[in-house]
Amino acid sequence: MPIPALREIDGGPHLDDGPHLREPERHTPMARAVPAPFQLTTYIVETDHITQWPQHAHAEHELIWSDRGVVNMIIDNQLWTVTPGVGLWIPRGVLHEGQANPHVAFRATLFTPELWTPAWNEPCIVTLSEAARVLLIHLAHTGMPAEQRLRAQQVCVDLLTPASAPHFDVPIPRDPRLRILVDKVLSDPADDRSLDQWAHVLNLSRRTVTRIFAAELALSFAQWRALVRMSTALGMLGTGMSVNAVSRRVGYGTSSSFIAAFRKTVGYTPGNALAAVN
Repeated sequence: MPIPALREIDGGPHLDDGPHLREPERHTPMARAVPAPFQLTTYIVETDHITQWPQHAHAEHELIWSDRGVVNMIIDNQLWTVTPGVGLWIPRGVLHEGQANPHVAFRATLFTPELWTPAWNEPCIVTLSEAARVLLIHLAHTGMPAEQRLRAQQVCVDLLTPASAPHFDVPIPRDPRLRILVDKVLSDPADDRSLDQWAHVLNLSRRTVTRIFAAELALSFAQWRALVRMSTALGMLGTGMSVNAVSRRVGYGTSSSFIAAFRKTVGYTPGNALAAVN
């Protein structure tokens, strides 16, 4: 994600303008953000409106994680859903873009590649323990001697582990004519507008929208939206949210219809997903 302007205090980043980022700021592509000799830097962002980041890459490894709400990231035309308790690992140089709704509190931790030893060469979901989250936030807000900060940063690194949380890829259509539709469904999977209604919004014919989805994804619009809903639901269930609450958040009128759609798409029930995190 593009990064807001910061000032460094003993290697710990602090937002110059407070925690609210109204517009993503441009940054020099592939510029280094972690000052030597430190291992990591964490940026703290709270959104007050729908916030998007255009496609970009970093010179350092990045971990996107959330304290409140959901962040959608797109890597190589695939959707990754980031919810509290997990983070998305993005290796240096990997192009990505993202979106967060209002009132989302998320963090981006950048890691010095030369000091990173785990062989995480592909994007992956990472478990973020409460201890790791608290320590990363503490380091972001607290000045301390360099030697002490380096020891604390190493503890953070040691606490990160690949997650066993389920994840499946959701392809994203790239045709610019569908951009409004894609952004809206990603930000609000419960949006229940029909294909005809979306065609009207986009000033396209129903046939054109259908052809774009078929040509790019080999899916219908309804099938694609169901995948987005199930990916979002998986993330919400991973936080311990109830099946009833999740079903409403992703656009299903009854729990039974949500359970049936979830099982058809994912291969097991929402209850199995909840049991995996309890």
